[in-house]
Parts: sequence; C-alpha cells; structure tokens
Amino acid sequence: MKNSFLILILLGLVACNSRSAMQAMEATPSPVEAQKIKEGDPLPKNLFIELAKRINPSVVNISTTQVIRGRGMGPGMPMDPYDLFEQFMFPPGARPQRKASSLGTGFIIDDSGLILTNNHVVANASEIDVQLTEKSKETYRAKIVGRDQRTDIALIKINAKQKLVAAPLGDSDKVEVGEWVAAFGNPYGHGHTMTKGIVSAKEREIDEVGLASFIQTDASINPGNSGGPLVNTNGEVIGINTAIDARAQGIGFAIPVNVAKRLIPSLKSNGKITYGYLGVGVNPIDERMQKEFGLKDDRGAFVVNVSPESPADRAGIQPYDIITEFNGKAIESPRQLTQNVGETQVGQKVTIKLLRDGKPQSVSVKIAERPDENQMAEAPTRSFPKGVQAPYGIGLEVVDLTTAIARQLDIPNPPKRGVVVTEVNPDGLAIQAGVRPGDIIIDINKKSATNAQTAVKHFRKGVNSLRILRGGATILIFMEAQ
Repeated sequence: MKNSFLILILLGLVACNSRSAMQAMEATPSPVEAQKIKEGDPLPKNLFIELAKRINPSVVNISTTQVIRGRGMGPGMPMDPYDLFEQFMFPPGARPQRKASSLGTGFIIDDSGLILTNNHVVANASEIDVQLTEKSKETYRAKIVGRDQRTDIALIKINAKQKLVAAPLGDSDKVEVGEWVAAFGNPYGHGHTMTKGIVSAKEREIDEVGLASFIQTDASINPGNSGGPLVNTNGEVIGINTAIDARAQGIGFAIPVNVAKRLIPSLKSNGKITYGYLGVGVNPIDERMQKEFGLKDDRGAFVVNVSPESPADRAGIQPYDIITEFNGKAIESPRQLTQNVGETQVGQKVTIKLLRDGKPQSVSVKIAERPDENQMAEAPTRSFPKGVQAPYGIGLEVVDLTTAIARQLDIPNPPKRGVVVTEVNPDGLAIQAGVRPGDIIIDINKKSATNAQTAVKHFRKGVNSLRILRGGATILIFMEAQ
C-alpha cells in the first residue's frame, strides 16, 4: 500500500453551489430485528431484506457547506481559470465568496441524536445539515461534538423532533475474512443505498488515509458513502466506510468499529483525542538497510529522527537506533510503534527496548501529550548561494544552514546542524536516489553534516546513507557512488 501511484479516494462527494439532490425511493420506515445466524446455518433467503429494514432507519444523509473565495471548482477539484484573473482583479481578502457543498453519510448511534461519520466529511464545513430520510424535506442543523483527524472519525449531534433509531455496534475484532457484509450510504447523491459483498481482508494498512488498520470489502461503495456503516449478517455495525482504491473494482476500506468505540467517550467529553507522544521519526527496515547495517531481519522501527526536548530525547534514544519492544509489546513495524505510543496514557512511564550498533539496550521513557500537528508543504526550490560540490559523480551541491536560509525554506525550528542541498544535477546519482533541492542533510554515513566544506568529505565510493529533513519529516536515502 506504499506505492506512490496508489490512488485512494476519500468518499465525500463534492457538489458546488447546490443542496444535496437526494430524491429516490424511501427506505422502510421501521426497523425489524435482524435474524441471528448461527455458525454453520444457511443464510435465510430474506436475510438482506431484514438487514435493510433494520439499518436504513439509522442511516442519514450529511450535506456540508463550505465558504470559499474565488471561482474554483470546489474542494479537491481543479482550479477554475477565472481564479487566475480574480487574483489580479481583487485585492487580498476581497475576492468574491461562494458556497461549495459536499455529500456524505453517517449513522445514528443513540436516540439522543449522536451520529458517527468520517472526519473528512465534516472537517472544513461551516454548515452541516442532516436529512433523516430521502423524501423528507426537513433537515437538521448538526454541530460537531468531536473529531479526530488521525483516525478519520467524527461525532456530530442533532436535536431531532422525533424518536431516532440507533444502529447497534458490533465487535470488529471478531470479523472473519469471507463473511457476508452489507454497506449502506448515499453514493453520488442517489439516496439510501445498500450493497452486499464479503470481507476481503483484515488489518489493511494504508498510510495515505489515517492511523487505523482497515477492513477491506468488495461490497460496492462509492463517493458519497463516506461515514456509512458496514454491517454484518446480525445487523451490527462492524465498520465505517471510508475509502476506495480507484484503480480497481470492488476494493473498499472501512474503519473497524472498535476503533470508534474506543474514541467515542473522549470525543463526547473532550471534543478531541489525546494521544501519547514519544518524539521519534521512524522508517520501516528494507533489504538495503539490513545489508548496510548488518540487521538480521526487517522487524522493528528504525529511528531516523529524534525531536529536541521530546520524551525520546530525554531518555537518550538516538538516530539509527532500532526500537524492538514498547512497554512489553514486540514492535514489528513503525506503524505498530505509532499505534502503541498513541494509545499510551499521557504521563505513563514505559520501557523501550532497542538495538544500537547491534547491541540490545533498554531505556525508560515518560510519555507526553502529542502536540498539535502543523502540516508543512515540501520546501520549494529557492535562490541559494553557490554551494560546495559533492565528489564521485553524486551530483549535488550544499551550503551551510543559516538562519536566513531556514527562513527562506519556511522552517520555524531548524535543526542545530545540517547542510542545505542547493542544486541537484539531473544526470547525477543524487537525483536518482530521490534527493531534492531544499533538502537538509543532517548526516552522511552517520557523520554529522556540520558545515558544507566538511560534509562533502563524508561521501565515499560505494554505498552512502543520507539522513535528510524534508517538509518536517526525516527520511533515510541510500545512493551508490562508483
């Protein structure tokens, strides 16, 4: 799931300057208890009919409105050519406003009006309206109770004038590959729609779409289904429809409902989720890293960066350490470490086991609260002074990292050491390895890049490892010089 060409669509459906056009056949108005299916028993012929009767009254249409300046085509859509002219026609802050609407789905989880949906459905909305049934002309203005970007879960609330029907929440840990499921939602504004399929896989990791491991299903889901329930044959919600692989047919992903069940109390009481914070940037271990650093296997989380004054920094964790165990749990991958740290209570002391230069070590760490994340764009190419050229046909030039250059790169807290890549030769080794102008090289072959003149002397013939800061993230790059 880490291929750069993977296309994942978050399932919100954009519709500019309009209210949702959801006029279709009305769902059955009253729920009927779904039949309990015993293991080994054949499915009854009317199973999915009963599921529809039970779940449809809990499914709602969510229509959001966002105020946007300019004549763009809406969130996530290409820029309207008129935007280019308006940039010159209107002074800053005076461009014309418009409203863009988007459609999504949610489902009622208790009769007080609490509704579960995806964070990306409501995140940037200035207005949120909820429609309970397709033909209803009445909508209810919703407010956000709490939301969490990392898991893409949100809780909203309406004050309805009628008794609401809550969907029962199941146990997603008991989901089995191959079992029948049904997906509910409002795809493309067609109104309440039900599709069926099976659970295709469990614990799918998708770095582009949040923190949770997903349930994969071939039940047909489409834009507009975001936030809708994925239901088992007992009529219990086991997942929240979230994303699709746009390259394929029948590959959809749902957040396991147990993730939401753990978050709902904090969302209701605090409006947000507090995550534990360690302060390390970690990479998975690939074959090249195993070979260069003499590692036996690919298990663990390879530390590429330690944030200053973070819990990890105070505990003595260093770049190039490999974290193998966290609070008694073996760490197989960076994602597993991230999940374990995030679920740890703030202030709790934990023991971390790691490998440093092949030798096992153990440190005690007091977990802090994760700070708010500032999304930083990749550093664009700037105008830099003439740099020092790297040897061996590597094809890059570097200059000292100064306060002025850090300001050009929009880096509020630059590292204490490092050199800035000012030029990358299109025919050199560096560009093939993925080095870009504006990258900050922190060290080369584990040797600190304190200034440009000495940094280039750390390069060697053969394999070189570079630890690079780019856009707020630290990455490890290998290149082989002849």
